[in-house]
Amino acid sequence: MPVVAQTGALSTGEAVELSRHAQAAGASVLMVVTPYYEPLTLDETLRYLRTVADAVDIRIVVTHRVAWGAGGGTVSSGRDPGPLPSLHAGVMCLYG
Repeated sequence: MPVVAQTGALSTGEAVELSRHAQAAGASVLMVVTPYYEPLTLDETLRYLRTVADAVDIRIVVTHRVAWGAGGGTVSSGRDPGPLPSLHAGVMCLYG
């Protein structure tokens, strides 16, 4: 049975560690949440996501919650982020 694990942290290093642990424990897909306590620029958000995605060999879905504030809002900034070759899936937008 496929397992989806949600990972994310305030630091990229911790997010990588948690994501690798989830993969080792058998997760089939990661739902990666971006840091939301600290507002990130779009470039910082994309660097965080690329680093996590490059650290694992399973699919990634980006969890984006607008209600979490400025840090969560960066992905929908209106600027085209360009290709994300290290991410294996699109963006899931969750509201509320």
